[in-house]
Amino acid sequence: MSSNATEHSAAPATPQFEAVVIGAGVGGIAAGCQLTRAGIEDFVILDRRADFSGTWIANTYPGVALDVPSTSYEFTFAPNQWSRVFAEGAEVQQYCQRVAREHGLYERARFGVSVEREVWDDDNGYWTVHLVGGETLTARYVLSATGFFLEPRSNAGIPGVDEYTGKLMHSAGWDHSFDYRGKRVAVIGTGASSMQIVPSIVAEVDHLDVYQRTATWCFPKPDFAFGLLGRRLMRSRRFHHLAYMANWYVYQAIVVAAEKLPKRAALAVVAALENTLRAAYRLYLRFQVTDRQARRALVPRHGLMANMPTFGRGFLQTFSRPNGHLVTTPIERFTADGIRTADGADHPYDMIVLATGFEPASEPESFPIGTVLGRDGFDLGEFYRANGMQAYAGVTIPKMPNRWFLYGPYGWNGVTWVSMMENAALHVARVIAAAKANNAEVVEVTPRAHDAWHRAMATNPFTLVAQEYLVERQVKRHNVRSYFSNSRGEAPILRPSLGFRDSLWDHSERFDPRADYGFRAAGQQKLENHDAA
Repeated sequence: MSSNATEHSAAPATPQFEAVVIGAGVGGIAAGCQLTRAGIEDFVILDRRADFSGTWIANTYPGVALDVPSTSYEFTFAPNQWSRVFAEGAEVQQYCQRVAREHGLYERARFGVSVEREVWDDDNGYWTVHLVGGETLTARYVLSATGFFLEPRSNAGIPGVDEYTGKLMHSAGWDHSFDYRGKRVAVIGTGASSMQIVPSIVAEVDHLDVYQRTATWCFPKPDFAFGLLGRRLMRSRRFHHLAYMANWYVYQAIVVAAEKLPKRAALAVVAALENTLRAAYRLYLRFQVTDRQARRALVPRHGLMANMPTFGRGFLQTFSRPNGHLVTTPIERFTADGIRTADGADHPYDMIVLATGFEPASEPESFPIGTVLGRDGFDLGEFYRANGMQAYAGVTIPKMPNRWFLYGPYGWNGVTWVSMMENAALHVARVIAAAKANNAEVVEVTPRAHDAWHRAMATNPFTLVAQEYLVERQVKRHNVRSYFSNSRGEAPILRPSLGFRDSLWDHSERFDPRADYGFRAAGQQKLENHDAA
């Protein structure tokens, strides 16, 4: 038996399921829908939460809503009649659950379970999925749909969190039973969640301090409920298609321009645009914030795309209210009563909100060693630490047969998260369908295809521009923590294009699984080159 076979010497030759999908958020829904559309019915979807929709189950904080237009946050095969330009969290959750229900995914879901480890059994050609609590499941294929933002940063690296005796609230686990009205409140962080929470609670609390380490670009949010014309457009599938394609071409044009221009010219254009935008932003702040000191601190030092810019209604105006304050003095530690800042001052609070972000899938350290064990002793966590972030088509790696990410390195291949998940799930469904057509039990990307893909990603002019912009000009110069780069100095998020006609963003629709994957029976010797495969 292979070194990564299951612990049981007499493992059954047939797995319990054809596929296991880990995660019931947007990625898990996309996976389930694409599998059923491809005629693959025998699968189970696992999630630690109690229902479909993932982040929209976890994030129910005051003011939670989309920060992209609603029509950008839908599957192309399931357009929605949204009620407003930027849908609120409850409406997005309802949409996700409706799609899951209409595609029969509830009958295939198990909630309240967490995956601890995945182990490949090469003799039998399937994965053993170990759940927390000791239960195991076996499946021919595994689709990991755990998202880009993995685990919340529980204390943002601030010591003393266990000493605090007040209410500690995380944006990804809001306790609605706690009444914060009339109380002293602190919000740590100025990212997307903070920009929705702060204006939603400031009018109800007695005192609100917002702790800022890095100023964030915050643009006005043109949000409103649709009227008669808007509701009519929402009923038109053609309008949804046109809105999707308009977004696709705008984003694609930016990427293609970065690929075509010389690197120095592309960076010079970006710098000129950002200098102009920063001057306009300063003027905008004059109309939003009356406090001169706060206004000065709210001007971002970093570039526009060091992190995703945000859209906010009322966040900036918070610092013109008598009870709203911006605090830029670094936090030293939590205390029993609240927060102590680096100047030695103690600040008492009844509630402290941690809007401090998540561990992203762009970091090798986000993949624990020993949790995904593939063929011939392959360990995903060890591989990423040693070799950096890489994956063929953003979904798979050699020595991980029958397993895919729904989001992996260089996986940003569309306008929004939903379109990315839909495209990645389509790739996987097409490969599994090809395996079934070839009567193969094991399918694995060839090293040649994977290595060629990774070279194309790492050496593409767009990637080189992104690395220079993000790592050299943002992280090192401005000490900004960017989700788009990682601790190795890579920028493994955004996928290059290669032009409108042959765009790599459409790779899932155009690639030939037989050209880049090897197909074999369980227990058969793995052939390490494409010609032999």
